[in-house]
Amino acid sequence: DLKKIALHARNAEYNPKRFAAVIMRIREPRTTALIFSSGKMVCTGAKSEEDSRLAARKYARIIQKLGFT
Repeated sequence: DLKKIALHARNAEYNPKRFAAVIMRIREPRTTALIFSSGKMVCTGAKSEEDSRLAARKYARIIQKLGFT
């Protein structure tokens, strides 16, 4: 549920009228993720592919801690 993610996660915003995904940001590595209701995630802004993978793992961990599997 995107609303739950947006309400409980830090640095997350969800405005379904503007864009149909949760926009979440982390500081290190400095990236932004778009999380869609289908479960797919787009991780953008990383300097390298390795940083992108690390960031994607961090986003997945944040979502897991909210109770999603």
